[in-house]
Amino acid sequence: MGGTDKAALTIDGCTLLDRALAAVRGAHSCVVVGPAATTAVPVVREHPPFSGPAAGLAAGLGALGEGADAVVVLACDLADADAAVAALLAAWPPAEDADGVCLTAGGRSQWLTAIYRRGPLDAAVARLGDPTGRSVRDLVAGLVLDEVVAGTAAADIDTWEDLDRARELES
Repeated sequence: MGGTDKAALTIDGCTLLDRALAAVRGAHSCVVVGPAATTAVPVVREHPPFSGPAAGLAAGLGALGEGADAVVVLACDLADADAAVAALLAAWPPAEDADGVCLTAGGRSQWLTAIYRRGPLDAAVARLGDPTGRSVRDLVAGLVLDEVVAGTAAADIDTWEDLDRARELES
């Protein structure tokens, strides 16, 4: 999308960031990772900026502080964040031996649309070491995740056509 700030894109007059935040409105605490945004939620940035989603996830986790047993990770480019969170919550808690649940779409795990047990996620970040330039696949490699086949609930917006399709569905 040519470097477009996806979080600022709108569907039905609401930014994708605001839609994602609304989907987790009942959370104990919340943090946004990315460039400065106009929101009541604390915003942090991965270091260095643009160092990748694993670095972003690590920065967000560090900013959450203590107290949460579960961490919802939600990319802001979801076409229907409410449906994604509903699908995750319907599968929570995961099996006793699992470290979390994540959505799948087209046979691919969506690790940035997931709920993780806090302890295993903290341990995975520690194992990864410096997250700069590392993939989320590297970060979650040692975790056991229950997968939720979510169909369109896992649809994200990667192209202008995806945005048009999401807008049509909301109309």
